[in-house]
Formats: sequence, structure tokens, C-alpha cells
Amino acid sequence: MNTPARESVKAEIAACLQQLRADLELPPLEEVTAATPLLGSGSDLDSMALVHFVADLEERLRTAFGKDWILADERALSRSRSPFRTVGDLAAFIEESASE
Repeated sequence: MNTPARESVKAEIAACLQQLRADLELPPLEEVTAATPLLGSGSDLDSMALVHFVADLEERLRTAFGKDWILADERALSRSRSPFRTVGDLAAFIEESASE
């Protein structure tokens, strides 16, 4: 499989994030950028919301790109900087893992 373009991955992340926010009855984000926080400071998502987001995103990526991703694996969780901190961090992690 070819590595999906980072902008395509970011678009999938943004759509998934906006859908989650709608499902949780949180206000939509005006703009989702690479710097948009998913976890930690600046994010209004709790840990359970992040779990739902990751599961939904794995399904969305499989549908969009025809590859199964497991985003919350040992490789992701053992990093010194979490790939779930921002949209950009997660997009880079997905892009990196696509070639594996």
C-alpha cells in the first residue's frame, strides 16, 4: 500500500474529531489544524472520549485507505511524546506507520 498523503490523513482526523464533538454535544471547532490538541492542555476531551475517537478513526482510516491501523499499540504508548497530543502528531504517526 502506498503511504497516504499527510493532508488526506489530517482531513480524516479532522472529520472524525468533528463527528465525535457532535456526538458528545460539544461545540464544533472553527478550524482543525495540525496544532489542534487532542489530549492534554487545551483539549476538552477526556480519556474515554479519546478512546472512542481512536476506535472511530481506525475504522475511518480502514475505509478511506484500505489498511488496518491499530493506533493505540505499544509503539504509540511507549513514545516519550504521545502521538495523540495534536492532530499533526497523530497524522505524522499514521503516515509513519503506513509504511510498516
